[in-house]
Amino acid sequence: MNVKVLIVNSHGPFAENTKFLFSMDPQIEIVGIVKNGGECLDFVRQSPPDVVLLDIHLNDGNGISLIEQIKMIEHAVKIILMTECNQEGYVIAAKNKGADGVIIKDLYIREVVQVILKVMDGGTYFYQSPLAFPKNQIDIDDIHFPVKPVEILEKILTPEEKEIMRLLTKRLSNKEIASILGVSARVLSERINIILLKFGVNTKLEAVLTWPFVET
Repeated sequence: MNVKVLIVNSHGPFAENTKFLFSMDPQIEIVGIVKNGGECLDFVRQSPPDVVLLDIHLNDGNGISLIEQIKMIEHAVKIILMTECNQEGYVIAAKNKGADGVIIKDLYIREVVQVILKVMDGGTYFYQSPLAFPKNQIDIDDIHFPVKPVEILEKILTPEEKEIMRLLTKRLSNKEIASILGVSARVLSERINIILLKFGVNTKLEAVLTWPFVET
C-alpha cells in the first residue's frame, strides 16, 4: 500500500518539484499540496493523509506551531518537519510538539522516502549533521554505480547539470556552487536530486565517483 503524503509548503515551485521527485517512487503517493496552515488543517479534517511533510516557514505562520493542531485533529498522522538548517532548537521544539521527524531540505529524495517509511513503521528520525570523515574510511565496495550505459547518461544531462557535476568534483560546497551558478541553495538541491535520479545513485559521492566516466 502506498504511503499517502500531504506536502505543506508556501513555495509553489519547490512543492511541485518535490511532488515530481516523489513520483519516481511507487511507495509514495502525494495526495495534496497546500500552501499554508489553514489549508493544511482543512485537508487533514476532510481526508487525513498518512504523513504530513511540513515546511517550517509558512505564509501564515510557523510550521512548528501547526504540529499540535494537526495531532489534535488526527493523532495517527505522522508529521515530518522540513527546515533549511540543522538547529537544535528546531529539533527540540518539534519533538516537544509531537513531530515524528525533522529533516533538512537538502536531503536527497531517496533519503526523505526512507524517513517517511521509518516513521510509518513507528520510528522517528531527527536529523543531525554527520561528522566529516577521511577519504580512507570510504568503502568503495559499498558504492553502487549506475546501471544505465554511460552514453545514455551523457545525453540526458543538461549543460547546467554537467556544470554542477564539474563543480562538485572540485569539492565545492552546495553554498559555493549555488553562488557560482546564481541560484538559491534550495534550487541547487532540487537540481542535484534530479541528477541523482538520472544517474541512478543515492548520494553526491556516488555521482562524483561516476562522473569521470561520463565526462566528455
